[in-house]
Amino acid sequence: MIYQLKVQLKHTRPPVWRRLLVPGEMTFAELHRVLQAAFGWMDQHLHTFYMTKVGGTARLRIEIGNEAAGWDGADYDEREETIGQWFVEEGDRAQYVYDFGDMWEHDIVLEKIVDPIPDALYPCCIKAVRAGLEEDSWGEVRGVDEEISPAKLTARVNAALAPFQRKAVGEKGEAKETKRVASKGRTEEVERDVWKTLFDRALAYRDLAPWTWMDDDHIFAVMAPDGESLYCTVIGALGQEYGLVIYIGEEGYMCLQDILSGTLHPKDAVFQERALLVSLAPRNHLERDDKALLRKHHIPVSGKQLLPMFRSFVPGYYPWFLSEEEAAWAAMALEQAVVVAERLRGGELALAAFSRGNRLFARIAERREDGLHWRDGWVPRPKAKKKETSALDIGTDELAKAKTLERAPLFVEFSVAYVNRPIQERRSERPYFPLLALAADAASGVILHHQVFRGQTDAKTLQQSFLAFARALGCVPSHVRVTKEHGPLLAPLLRELGVNMSTGPTPRSDEVRQLFEQFAI
Repeated sequence: MIYQLKVQLKHTRPPVWRRLLVPGEMTFAELHRVLQAAFGWMDQHLHTFYMTKVGGTARLRIEIGNEAAGWDGADYDEREETIGQWFVEEGDRAQYVYDFGDMWEHDIVLEKIVDPIPDALYPCCIKAVRAGLEEDSWGEVRGVDEEISPAKLTARVNAALAPFQRKAVGEKGEAKETKRVASKGRTEEVERDVWKTLFDRALAYRDLAPWTWMDDDHIFAVMAPDGESLYCTVIGALGQEYGLVIYIGEEGYMCLQDILSGTLHPKDAVFQERALLVSLAPRNHLERDDKALLRKHHIPVSGKQLLPMFRSFVPGYYPWFLSEEEAAWAAMALEQAVVVAERLRGGELALAAFSRGNRLFARIAERREDGLHWRDGWVPRPKAKKKETSALDIGTDELAKAKTLERAPLFVEFSVAYVNRPIQERRSERPYFPLLALAADAASGVILHHQVFRGQTDAKTLQQSFLAFARALGCVPSHVRVTKEHGPLLAPLLRELGVNMSTGPTPRSDEVRQLFEQFAI
């Protein structure tokens, strides 16, 4: 659609103004350049926009600023916000301020929204009255040219706009990437409700601040209607990071227990966690995509308020943005976390009641004819599955070739582990943590073999990695030390090859892995 805007330079007598037609998908950054050309400014100073009326409702100066120029105090970035997102109803208003010294203020009013004319070029000026003022004139209104006719001035303005002109997108504006509709005086994006619900509940959780009376070892479950188990813990009691961590399923819960018991080092948890993080952080901790998501849902990113940031944790992968399914889980967990926290603060629940032996307190969803209902309940604590003895996962021919290799009197440390150097093969894909296979002489620390690859730390991966090391070395060592966790996975292969195995720390490998994390792979 095409938006007809009347833009008038304030405090000019007689008034200086332009009537412009601009496409709804135009960004405010593009509108800035259009206004510079339309009023004859030289674009030598800072500028910003303020929305003062949106969807028929007056607003308290929502700033849409120029972050590209280092102006990072604005609520929204002019490069990301479009005319159609903010000018919704006739009479919606904004203010464009140019040159913070002279403070040239331009009032912008949406007069109407019309269909594009076939083959017409936009933006364009349909009427211009009086030439613009002098740059750097210290805010004094002087030199207003009243003699040039509106017709001649309009032609002059359109000549200045020619570099920005193009045909409107699609027919009748229907091909816009993002549409907004007016609803009860506010703008709402035509999209699934899950993201709006997620942000609403995250802000409610932030305002409640349950970490002031709850700790991270107060675990409760949320049983989602799709059958997924969400194990929740409130973080923030130590005053370092605020939010909610949601561990997903048995795998997630066992990882949480390993963290709390100290058997899993916090720096290694990122490689193994299946969880969602709702973090409430200062704006300077947010990435560009986080800010864009907030602005998309009209949540200001200025000021000192903590802002919601969401991350998905999947074993072997870099923390990433939520999928729609994960967003729905996070929204449910936040809603029930608020319910539990408020009841706890009010005395209806006690911290001691969060667990009963092998059971956890839970909020359980039930679908009924009139919708989703929640009730209290108790669910069994997930238990660590008994580790089954790993089988040999190597082909017969491959094993036969390995058995022909010479045996060497070597004592070798062998390990396969993730390194914190995420790799993103395609821009649209989630980055992954690579695995680093290392073999080092246990006595001297000399690295005998290394290999970086994508995979998981399962039996097949470890066994294949050891064979790759043996082939590269040209022999099979007489003794191998591996970590306690990897011993059962490698044992079937090492027995077949007649290699003695012991379990314990692998300090040589750990040292090299730290170097890999410090420097590019």
